[in-house]
Amino acid sequence: MMGFGDVASILIPAVGMIHQQHTDATVDVLTYGAGVELMSLVPTVNSVLAVNAEQWPGDIDKAIPSFMAIAQVVISQNYDLIINLDTWFMPCFLARVLKDSGANVQGNFIDYSVEALLYKIERNTFTQSYFQTPNLYLASTYPNMADWSTPWWNQYSNTTYPEFYLQHCCGFEQKVDISLFVEPDLAFKSQAQTKPIIALSLSGSKASKQYAHGKVLQSLLEQAGFFVWSQFDGSVPMQTTLARLKVTDLLITVATSTQWLAKLVGCPSLMIPGALPPSVFGAQLVIEKVTSCQYCYQNQCVENINFACMDIPPQNILEKTLQFFRLS
Repeated sequence: MMGFGDVASILIPAVGMIHQQHTDATVDVLTYGAGVELMSLVPTVNSVLAVNAEQWPGDIDKAIPSFMAIAQVVISQNYDLIINLDTWFMPCFLARVLKDSGANVQGNFIDYSVEALLYKIERNTFTQSYFQTPNLYLASTYPNMADWSTPWWNQYSNTTYPEFYLQHCCGFEQKVDISLFVEPDLAFKSQAQTKPIIALSLSGSKASKQYAHGKVLQSLLEQAGFFVWSQFDGSVPMQTTLARLKVTDLLITVATSTQWLAKLVGCPSLMIPGALPPSVFGAQLVIEKVTSCQYCYQNQCVENINFACMDIPPQNILEKTLQFFRLS
């Protein structure tokens, strides 16, 4: 149910960890959106239970009965163990419904029982912030989950986010393995006609993840002799996207889910990190810090300069790319 980048970087390695813990178990996953397509490619997943957009309405009064219905589907499967790694409200509500029904639930859930929550909603005693702020509603069987809502990237500066979340917060002891086998798209590689292949992913979900000079950058790269592609808008099947990344020599990306897709298939990445500390993502290459307020980890520009940290001259990125290929 988590965001797509988290499906690639947390759910996939978590499935591997769970298989190591429970070697004879059958593992199903419940996920949402593009995560359904991605998790269907994981060979150790037995079944993917999909939540569609209609089942997750934005109105909390409509979402609650919808998720209670989803809970009944999960209950009917008679699972021995249910693990919720998500931190969003509705998946945590779902976990609480399952927990209150007597299911063996591990991980995250809301702090109120379903009965108490519905009682309070009925009397309109919640502000909207309760449903939108995890440290107001989040409870967990994982003892270190509270650290997730702290500025952990300062204390664990050499730890990527998946390692911090799965190993520190959730207590998994195994190595975090962000990898997925896919066959390379050799037909796509042949289109490059021996040119080095570069993928561009320059638009994220927030203002802090938008690179404004993509067309100029693509032109500079093509003039320098690279084959460039950039279809990360959902118009290409996930398996095709991964197969293309498998034969791509470098991904140039903002701090978004595409970086984790590249990591799944071993494609190196050059990141334009903007407001996010690059160590969180573990990218092989990073555009150097350009503003004193960079790495603020905010979704709104705290200095009111419209994320100048994302305004990198395309020539700088080209030079960093050329340096990568000279050294590789």
